[in-house]
Amino acid sequence: MEQPVVDTPSGSGDTLFYYVQLLGIILLALVGFIVWTLLDNKRKNYDSLFYWAMVLVRYSLAATLIGYGFAKIYKTQFLFPAPSYLFTPLWQSSPMGLVWKFMGYSTGYNYFTGFAEALGGVLLLFRRTATFGALLGFGVMANIVAINFFYDVPVKIFSSHLLFMALFVAAPDLKRLFTFFFLNNPVPAATLAAPDFQKKWMHQTHFWLKLSLLCYFGYSTIVMGYQQYKSYTTSITKAPLHGAFQVTTFILNGDTLPPLTTDTIRWKLFLVNNENSISARIMNDSVQRLKATVDTTQKSLSWYSPLDSTQTSSLRYYQTNSNLLTLRGHLNKDSVKIDLRKIDLRKLPLARRGFHWVNEVPYNR
Repeated sequence: MEQPVVDTPSGSGDTLFYYVQLLGIILLALVGFIVWTLLDNKRKNYDSLFYWAMVLVRYSLAATLIGYGFAKIYKTQFLFPAPSYLFTPLWQSSPMGLVWKFMGYSTGYNYFTGFAEALGGVLLLFRRTATFGALLGFGVMANIVAINFFYDVPVKIFSSHLLFMALFVAAPDLKRLFTFFFLNNPVPAATLAAPDFQKKWMHQTHFWLKLSLLCYFGYSTIVMGYQQYKSYTTSITKAPLHGAFQVTTFILNGDTLPPLTTDTIRWKLFLVNNENSISARIMNDSVQRLKATVDTTQKSLSWYSPLDSTQTSSLRYYQTNSNLLTLRGHLNKDSVKIDLRKIDLRKLPLARRGFHWVNEVPYNR
């Protein structure tokens, strides 16, 4: 490689760094396997080590499934599409963006997938239900892995690890499951492995450690997840100017620009997801994404382009009523006056179309 591989935070779990890291882990595991085999060749069995390895995998997988499950139940992983996404033409969406819009639309489907994911995690915490939890988790993760691969969501490495962890937990019972379901033969009850504690304090320590872990899982997912949900919803509902605005008049340096679809300057839409995410959709359907600061006391907006911090703008905003907004000030070095009308997002087909038991004709648009 001509340049060193570095870990640059980007939100992606499938960077070149992580693939190189994965290769390094595999090579280290192979070396460790060979060295361990040579140095520990007199050991009669690995039952105890296998048991604790299984516990570690079960609990790690359970924590992840429960966490992501409640993120869907509380709908903090997939929010309803923000204004900028609602007004993005389908052909401009990325495959990953399409997944986030699809998942974000339906609260009910988030409940369904989140409950299945969280239930699989809870069942993994107990030896008697671990196999069923692993099978449920495998089914859930197989769907997630397929989405990540076929919609190019950059969580392929991590989700694949979770899938193989679920398979690892279920592996000891796969033969019994095959015999029962495919050969239609009876199978004996499984012998559940248990730690061989020699002293009473060891049993008590094990019990309290497990109870503490269960309490931690419950607090970190249910309580903290709900707090995060409240924080998200509050930041959205209280965000200044939140919503989508149609530009009715755009005056640049004293000249009124007509709404021509070929115009590369005039705005068509002004979209506010939150005060840190504001964008302007131009008449030719290009997008200007802006990093903004909103001062509600001074009624002002100041922002810059993430691509060019020298392109700064400062505007004052005036609200005649809840639906009408006027922006005055400077875009870069040009003076502007922009009149906008708020769009009622609740009247969009995607937002107003709910569940119907009876559909005389398919509503497919």
